[in-house]
This record gives sequence, structure tokens and C-alpha cells, in this order.
Amino acid sequence: MKEENTSDSIAKNNDKYILHSVENALSIMDLFFAYEELSPSDVTRYLGINRSTAFRFLVTLERCGYISKGENAKYRLSAKVSTLGQIAHNRMELISLIHPHLCRISEGTGESSHLVIMDNPTHVTFIDKSVGTLWLKMDIMLGYTQYAHITATGKAILAYESDQFINQYIRSANFDRQTPNSIRNAKELLNILSQIKEQGYSCDNEEAEVGLTCYAVPILTFSGRPVAAISSSGPTTRMAANKEKHLQALHLAAEQIQKGLQ
Repeated sequence: MKEENTSDSIAKNNDKYILHSVENALSIMDLFFAYEELSPSDVTRYLGINRSTAFRFLVTLERCGYISKGENAKYRLSAKVSTLGQIAHNRMELISLIHPHLCRISEGTGESSHLVIMDNPTHVTFIDKSVGTLWLKMDIMLGYTQYAHITATGKAILAYESDQFINQYIRSANFDRQTPNSIRNAKELLNILSQIKEQGYSCDNEEAEVGLTCYAVPILTFSGRPVAAISSSGPTTRMAANKEKHLQALHLAAEQIQKGLQ
């Protein structure tokens, strides 16, 4: 009985954070699982909201690219939804393949390991991790995003992207410095990316946060395209003292992962 009361209490507490406008918009998206096309009148009938409100939700979703309006004045899902689904599917497959390797890295080094992708022109996203066992561990929240050049994983990915991609990144990125060691400009970034390709790994040398160091290697397809990067991170003193151990673990994991991608 106590567990039920606790669950009810948590649910009630969470209710106060719900944005009902977002909830309604997502309820409309859910309708498209059952119906190929919907008009404002259809949404009114199925959800019990007035027609004017239904129309405004549909127009907003259309403007954001999630649905499109046909010649019959009805709406249907857009290709953007399919793209999001493919991204989610690819992420789950990557996580399933790579997570055991992250665990082995963190177990072998004691430091935290992360899996990062770049499905945005400028930012990387942390999508999986294995938290270290040592004190003062690094624990980044999943879903965290950051400019690619500020992270070791982001630089590992950028180094193996096309010149066109890198040039577009430079035009769009913000080079404001987070620490005295942060990359200052495009010229410095290009030099570092060239160095990463030569040595096969990248380093965040207290560029995102003073006192923290991260080593990373890219995960490449058979054609050499970067699909992700894995890293090992922790306090600078420990990371520097065990650099070769971290790089060996990362390179071994990347080699095994890339075999699994083929």
C-alpha cells in the first residue's frame, strides 16, 4: 500500500511540471499512428478540443516541419518524422553495440567512458556512458550537447569529416573560450584536426573545464566516415599519468566496434 501511495505522490508532483499545450500537440502526433490523414475537424472529434485550437496546433506542427498539408486540406506526417525515427533507431543500435566496450574501458581504467555522436552541424550529443569507479569521477548527463571543437570526442569526429563539412562548421561555430586552453579560432582548430588525423586520437586538455582531461578516438565506417567517438575522461593528474593505458583501451575498443559495424 505504501508503494502505491508513493507512486501516486510522485505522479502528482510531476503533474505540476506538465505543459498541457505540449501534451496536446503530442497527442495530435499520436493520432497519426492510427490515421494517415487528419483535418482540424478530425482532431476536434478525437481529442475533444475546439476546432480553432486544433487548427492552431496543426499549423504550428506544419511550420515546425513535422506534418504537411495536402491539397485536400488534410494533414499527414512529413519526412522529418521518418528522419527522427531513423536517428533514434541508429542511436539505439550504436548504444547496443558499443555499451559493452564502454563498460570494459571504465572497468579497466577506473575512469568514465562516453559515447558521442554528431547529428547536428555544430554540436555533439552524449548518448551513452559508463561511469568510473575512482573518486572525483566525470559523469556527464546523457543528452548533453556541446560545440564539437570544445570536446575531445567532437574533435575526433570533426577530424575525419569532409573539408566541406569542416568549413561549414567553422562558419557556424562560436569560438568563445570556456577556459584559457580552449581553441581560440578556426586556424587553431584546423591545425589541431590535422594533428588528430596524424596521431589517431584527440585530447581535451582542460579546454572545457579546468582540472579535467579527456582522450577520444573516432568510430569509423569501412569507408572512413565518422559515425561516433568514444572517450575516457577524468581528473587531469590521473589521466596524464595513465595516458598510454587510456589510449590503448580506446584504440582496442574502436577496432572491435568497427568490425561490428561492417
